[in-house]
Amino acid sequence: MEIGRWRKVIFVLAAFAAAACASSGVNKGDFNLVSYQEEWQLGAQLEQDIARQMPLVRDATLVNYVSRVGQRIVNQTELAQAPWEFHVVSDNQVNAFNIPGGHVYVNTGLICANDNVAELAGVMAHEISHGVSRHATEQLSKAYGANILVGLALGGNPPIYQQLLAQIIAGGTFAKFSRDAENEADRLGVLYMYGAGYDPHGMVTMFQELISRRESRPGSVENFFSSHPLTEDRIEGVRAQIQQLPPKPTPGNRNDEPMRRSEPTACRTRSTSAPNKSQTLAISFMNEIFVAR
Repeated sequence: MEIGRWRKVIFVLAAFAAAACASSGVNKGDFNLVSYQEEWQLGAQLEQDIARQMPLVRDATLVNYVSRVGQRIVNQTELAQAPWEFHVVSDNQVNAFNIPGGHVYVNTGLICANDNVAELAGVMAHEISHGVSRHATEQLSKAYGANILVGLALGGNPPIYQQLLAQIIAGGTFAKFSRDAENEADRLGVLYMYGAGYDPHGMVTMFQELISRRESRPGSVENFFSSHPLTEDRIEGVRAQIQQLPPKPTPGNRNDEPMRRSEPTACRTRSTSAPNKSQTLAISFMNEIFVAR
């Protein structure tokens, strides 16, 4: 990370950390021994090491699109002023994950599994909500306690850091979240989607697609389900929450942009034997079908 950018991160975090402490906001009453500054430092270090070890997509069209969707959702959150970053991983697995410090990773396999932008936004809103709720650092606090966490972001505990990094690289996940954490991420994600102008029903249909793939092609969603317990009860909970939302004057005003597809979709009708199949399809799909705005 560049020095100037890191200074900006510290400045922004210092500005909102006091207002966003555990005494108020979405994290009120939660047990977390990691400060916001420490969390963003840890995220910055993990981002650098992940970039060296995971096959990240560099195609500007694809990355910029994912980032634009993500930032619109972030703007609805309690951490909208924090510096968030969005990354695309060249991986056929239908998966996305969040790491501490405002970083969200989306696999090309997930992009190719979406039928519309609302489904992509649904998964991203869920992952962003894990970050806003600080579920990852809450789990670290419970698992390791204050003594081990001190200095983790500054390299003070290499074994724990390397364990966390290896888990991300191998399985595309930082932590396995509890059902309560998943329910909270669903609830907040629906609200953030709604506020950003994305149809929250996209979260429902994407969850249904994931469950369908677990039954028909379990290998394609193995990483997702290893860290995200997903049940029909969760889907029904999201549906019930959506029904309570007031109608918008112009519903779905973002759902037709830029991810427009004919049926069957480009990602599902093409084939290639390339190892990075989903990256090839996702980039081709972006270049041919996404509408530039």
